Amino acid sequence: MDELILRRARNGDTAAFEQLVTPHEQLVWRVCWHYTHNTEDAKDCAQEAMVKAWRSLPQYRQDCALETWLYRIAVSCCLDFLRRQKRYAASSTDEMAASGFDPVDPSPTPEETALRQDDKAQLRAALDQLPEDMRTALILSAVEGRKYEEIAQITGVAAGTVKSRINRARQKISELLARREQSAVSFVQHSERRSQ
Repeated sequence: MDELILRRARNGDTAAFEQLVTPHEQLVWRVCWHYTHNTEDAKDCAQEAMVKAWRSLPQYRQDCALETWLYRIAVSCCLDFLRRQKRYAASSTDEMAASGFDPVDPSPTPEETALRQDDKAQLRAALDQLPEDMRTALILSAVEGRKYEEIAQITGVAAGTVKSRINRARQKISELLARREQSAVSFVQHSERRSQ
């Protein structure tokens, strides 16, 4: 990294900041998309990450690569966004229930989930059920193609912990997908018995 450009960016030079972060914009957007699964939400989170990076640049100590630092900020913005979404959804549902409206549960029924044929959608749903630490490690490894050492630096844990998280994530996803397959088989068998 060019120290002069970094110094200029830290002193408020927006062109220098842009020069620093432009090579990493696609990474930040991809990270945000993997967490939100929505183009507009990913853009919003990526934009928020860049604003946070701009504001936090004076505190960047260079103890990790700029890409790593930006990745951490992007993940943090996404997790904050997802927490806000959950709080908003819960409060909206509570308000409707308090006024006498009994909202329909928006989550898919087991039958609907089992009948989904799209493997990517099922994998994404399983990935969403993982704890944040496992999901982050798996996304960095399987989607971004990062090595254990890079993931360790990004997440701030030991490489052995990263390897363990990835192995547990893969095992958990296999279990979740197997359960969905069993549910689908049970549903089909139940439907066949009812139609006879």
